[in-house]
Amino acid sequence: MNIIAMSQSEIRSLLSMITVRLGENNFVKWSFQFQSVLEGIDLFGYFDGTFLCPPGFVLTEQGEVTREITSAYKIWKKTDKALLGLLMATLDDDTMEVIVGSKSSHDAWLALLERFSSCSRANIIQLKTDLQTIKKGADSVDEYLLRIKHARDQLSSVGVTLIDEDIAVVTLNGLPDEYSMIKTVIRARDTPIFLKDLRVQLLAVERDIEGQLHL
Repeated sequence: MNIIAMSQSEIRSLLSMITVRLGENNFVKWSFQFQSVLEGIDLFGYFDGTFLCPPGFVLTEQGEVTREITSAYKIWKKTDKALLGLLMATLDDDTMEVIVGSKSSHDAWLALLERFSSCSRANIIQLKTDLQTIKKGADSVDEYLLRIKHARDQLSSVGVTLIDEDIAVVTLNGLPDEYSMIKTVIRARDTPIFLKDLRVQLLAVERDIEGQLHL
């Protein structure tokens, strides 16, 4: 690990790249952006615990501890505090309460994970129910698929993984009657359909429906 000191201008530059502020209902989106930005500059290790704090005191050649603080320790602490400040700047007021008292960026990250990633069985059932009851309604195909993706991401954040075939079933179930033909065709397939192919086919049907409305 290369320990580097961060200037205030570098912190401001990073903050400008993190456009999402963490609130009660957007942990998946926020954490994806925050982690991606920090991983891109090889600094997320401070948050996930990979970059451990170096020894605080200098050792003599005989292995005795002195009162002199190592430069590596000073730089690590300065960088860690700067990153903790960066993290705090991406939280809304209510979420800030979650990390109050954290002594390091790693402590703060663990507190956020515990707050937003843990979920009771009842909440998991509710999230599954929300996913399974999504209907297309008046939304466009892409808007509909984004709502399904969001629900899937929420489940993923609490450790529930759904395969593409499950999502395809949910998608078909939520389509209105105008899509009955494509629903029948896809359900009759011998092999599962990839989600990207499902989207292409649904967009084609959507165009046909819109074309008929303008006849």
